[in-house]
Amino acid sequence: MVLYDMQEFGGLEEYATTLAIGLGQQGHQVSVLSTAWVTPNNQYLRRLQEHKVPFLQLPRWLSLPASDWETKERILAAIIWLLTPLICLLAGVLSLVKKRSWKKSLESARGWVRLWLTYGIVGRDWRKPFVRLLLQWRQLRWRPDVFHLQGYTQNLLFVIDWASSKGLPVVYEEHQTPDAQFGWWEDFARSVNKATTVIAVSEKSAQALRTVCGITQPIVVRSPLLPDPLASGWQRDDKMRAGDDTIRLTTVARLYVTKGLEYLLEAFASVKKSFPRAQLGVYGDGPLRAELLDCAAQLGLDGEAIFVGAFTSRQELSRIMAQTDIFVMSSVLEGQPLGVVEAMAYGCPIVCTNVGGIPEIIQDGINGMLCASKDPECLAQKIRILIQDPALATKLGQAARASYEHGPYQPQAVCEHFDSIYREAIQRNYSIPTIAPLSNPS
Repeated sequence: MVLYDMQEFGGLEEYATTLAIGLGQQGHQVSVLSTAWVTPNNQYLRRLQEHKVPFLQLPRWLSLPASDWETKERILAAIIWLLTPLICLLAGVLSLVKKRSWKKSLESARGWVRLWLTYGIVGRDWRKPFVRLLLQWRQLRWRPDVFHLQGYTQNLLFVIDWASSKGLPVVYEEHQTPDAQFGWWEDFARSVNKATTVIAVSEKSAQALRTVCGITQPIVVRSPLLPDPLASGWQRDDKMRAGDDTIRLTTVARLYVTKGLEYLLEAFASVKKSFPRAQLGVYGDGPLRAELLDCAAQLGLDGEAIFVGAFTSRQELSRIMAQTDIFVMSSVLEGQPLGVVEAMAYGCPIVCTNVGGIPEIIQDGINGMLCASKDPECLAQKIRILIQDPALATKLGQAARASYEHGPYQPQAVCEHFDSIYREAIQRNYSIPTIAPLSNPS
């Protein structure tokens, strides 16, 4: 199983980790490879190690200079410092030829050298050639039956190209729903159509892969995957707090453009006008943190109290869900968000947007409430309805839990589905009419 990286927190990581462990428990031999460095205290890496799932990655001293931008910035600064004599010489030439001041000439020379180093050497993503070598070593050393790629837009296309050139079976799983308004899908089909089998996270995602991206390979739709929290002893109190008590709203999301968190902040600001004691907790981190803190301040909200950071274990997530009255998701683009399935498994009343595969698992007024994307007033209205009607909130939470219990979301069912997917991919790749049972397939 190949991942582009393994963030400290994320639905893709949770899904891939659970799938790898579940397949191992069913007798398959599974290893996980990350193309970027993963810290030893990463919660998903720890879980893989606890279940003795082999994990491969480039060494830290090679991975960070190859792909980590903060490391690249430090390398750039060091190189520019070492090249100071050359930069001064270049500045002197510019000063004489262009008749500029020394200060402007020095700035121009330093900027030109930095630009050349960034785009020509240091700034390039060097992980691809190194990862190809790592994959080649793994192929020769372990000889996997199939490669399962956990992709997100274009980040693992180079692995498909590598595996295709070697004639190896590839199951490519796309975790996003392609949308033409985002420029992530250019030349996407050229590589993905080399995969043996393509996995979509929802029917809508499968349709978009065909219409937006031009995928012609067979597409299989898989169900979300999540262990049952009740199996580990967790219990939910279905008694919702009264409207004059503190009402806790929760979302689990990376601080990223597709999550629509600015609309959630607007909705929450509106809710607080009617229910001043309402609280919002956003569990996640990401590149938009500073921007979202500014947005919260402009709305008169305490951003530091709202954006509390990512949870670091499933035990912590269980504690968060135990304190959640309403789970909210405001995404503008999704595949099949595991956060919504988490809320279903924990029996939370759910208010979310009807994007991606969400309407395939949440029916408005049946096991949750749906809103159009980018509509903060609708989000606020649905939240207010649940606060004012605790009985309805409890009913929807119980229906969400029943949907999880009766759906194919637990590891055994999903892993059995992937067993057949892998076998068909191997058969298709090697054009073998039938496959004998594998004692320990990967």
